[in-house]
Amino acid sequence: MKNVFYIYVLFCLLNVTVLSAQNAAQPTLVSTLESIYDDISPVLAPEGDILYFTKMNHPTNAGGERDKGDIWFSKRVNNEWTPAERVVGPLNNHEFNSVIGITPDGSIMYVTGNYESPKKGGISYSRKIGENWSEPKSVDIPYYKNKSDHLSGSLSRDGKIMVLSLQSFDTKGNEDIYYAFRKSIDRWTEVRNLGVDINTKAQELTPYLASDNKTLFFSSNGREGKGSRDVFVSKRMDATWTTWSEPENVEILNTEGADWYYRLADNTEQAYMVNTVNSIGLGNILVTKLPDDIQLEKTLEETMTASAKPIIPYSGKNSDSKEERPKISVKINVIDGLTGNALNPQLIIKGINELNRSSFSEIVLGSGSSYQTKLWKDSVYTVDIDAEGYLDEQKMLKTDTLSNSSEVTFSLVRLEKGTTIQLESVLFKRGTADMLESSYEELDRVAGMLKKNPNIEIELSGHTDNTGSSKLNIELSQKRSDTVQDYLINKGVSAKRLKSKGYGGSRPIASNRSEATRKLNRRVEFTIIKN
Repeated sequence: MKNVFYIYVLFCLLNVTVLSAQNAAQPTLVSTLESIYDDISPVLAPEGDILYFTKMNHPTNAGGERDKGDIWFSKRVNNEWTPAERVVGPLNNHEFNSVIGITPDGSIMYVTGNYESPKKGGISYSRKIGENWSEPKSVDIPYYKNKSDHLSGSLSRDGKIMVLSLQSFDTKGNEDIYYAFRKSIDRWTEVRNLGVDINTKAQELTPYLASDNKTLFFSSNGREGKGSRDVFVSKRMDATWTTWSEPENVEILNTEGADWYYRLADNTEQAYMVNTVNSIGLGNILVTKLPDDIQLEKTLEETMTASAKPIIPYSGKNSDSKEERPKISVKINVIDGLTGNALNPQLIIKGINELNRSSFSEIVLGSGSSYQTKLWKDSVYTVDIDAEGYLDEQKMLKTDTLSNSSEVTFSLVRLEKGTTIQLESVLFKRGTADMLESSYEELDRVAGMLKKNPNIEIELSGHTDNTGSSKLNIELSQKRSDTVQDYLINKGVSAKRLKSKGYGGSRPIASNRSEATRKLNRRVEFTIIKN
């Protein structure tokens, strides 16, 4: 009899343990964020102290009660979320505004929509400046097309992969899940379909790629489930991105309503999602965790102790960093290249492949007449300079030749009628008008300048050296100039603002007697003809 009693007690204890494990993953309402409005797309900032989400049809949204959605936020204080506040500033407009993800260092936010050309749609990015976010700029994704009003997605933990739900040229039914890889902050690869292992003829929505870059969570109404949309999980099986395990219903997360927007926090201890059950509005934000039966593969970052420390903005105080390599103090001045007068631009300093890391860190410096910061010795940086009325520049800064306290001065070219600017990085295959991919970054800056200054019109001019046929040189220079013109038009610049002219070898800027100087004459430049 005693043995039976012990077995009964043991059974009860085991049952309680199982129930406790299940209850730990059971989604619970974030009560301080409950509202009568539709709250969707929760995204936790990397440090875990701010939760961004989209609130639809709120009267204080940019477009009032008819507004499709603005970005709101809540702060974690004493392990509790504060009442929601609307993000003030350029992140919100009259379109649907939602956060896709934030880079690991917290400096870049990717958001839905094209703020520069809203009708085009797409994705934009914004930079963190102090406590605020900058005006979003469009992200270049080749051949991007979304036939649906719905766009959702997420950024991978390392900031290099985006998974998106949209309806494009090769969609299997309604919305499908696609992926894209980052080339640079504002340039990504074209989106590619994850294939039939994931996508059905119905809707696949709100995808989230876990930190191992293999485990995919998404919501679907094209598979058997409890409600109108259920959360599913699948594992990527190889490097093709089209071979996935059979999606499994994550039953503990799902209800008879719509369950979607499941996302893990960076530490994987918590997750946030949205469902519509027992909601006084349309969608509630809930907190949950990674179910115990789902295992993520450990990443290299998690299994190795990183020796590199991230670059951080210099606060004006001595750093307590334990990094062995020394830092040097650098003062940066920016002046008008013609007058020598001090300018007041915004600076962004990027460390390139710091300690052989594949990604770089950024220092965002506010505007001022001069800038004081601390940089690693024996390193290479790029300095992005943005000043009103001047051409944005990207300068190289090497610290191996600088002393412990150095001063560096950069000059900018004023944008005024008659100014000619040589596009030094715009290069072509020899003897052809085939532009090298390395040219794109500089031309993207020109396109950005033209969008920011809508009254400016320019003449693009192609030039060659004096070798060979004069007639053929004129034809080649015209084709090269036309290639640059076409690129800018494809970037959204009106053709009416661009003229293209090939001058052949008639306007040399250097001697043609040797190849060392002759190559300087092979160039493309632009002249401002109206401002």
